[in-house]
Amino acid sequence: MLGCWFPRYIDWMAMEELYSNRWSAWLMRALCAFPVKRAAGDFASLRAALGRLKIGRIVGIFPEGGIRAGAGSILENAPVWAGFAGLSILSDQPVVPCVIVGTDRLYRPKNWLPFRRVPIWMGFGEPIKPRTDLPREQARTVLVEEVKRSLVALRDELVRHYGLDPSDLPQTPQHRKRENFIQGNRKA
Repeated sequence: MLGCWFPRYIDWMAMEELYSNRWSAWLMRALCAFPVKRAAGDFASLRAALGRLKIGRIVGIFPEGGIRAGAGSILENAPVWAGFAGLSILSDQPVVPCVIVGTDRLYRPKNWLPFRRVPIWMGFGEPIKPRTDLPREQARTVLVEEVKRSLVALRDELVRHYGLDPSDLPQTPQHRKRENFIQGNRKA
């Protein structure tokens, strides 16, 4: 979704599991993505990200470490994978927070049918620069907390501005596949 909104390419850090199938691996490479191992410190992906940032590219990172919904979401105060903060500090590049709500409704195959519209909402925060006046660990902690606050504030702003209700917020794939979402039943 994000890649469609920007005139520049975004080089995505994608979980290595997406590269296990040769067709999805081909798609990931075509989308300028590169694999990251989530289980341990992956210095190869860190070097790749730093190299791309150094030549002026944009690197997209999911600070939740994958798809998360409900209590497992940063939006519900779940923990963050702090690797993005270290990358921001090492490269001295800002973090632009973004919240996307509604894409989880696409888990239900019927919502992909023609003429069936599933609303999706996106919110973008102001760029957050890493602190250079603090020791690295402290700067990392401060940046993680600032990004978490920004993401929650963006979610709250989307809820207020568009009148979203709890069913519009991220749900698990199992929940969404059972849901019969029909746009005409939404409150105006």
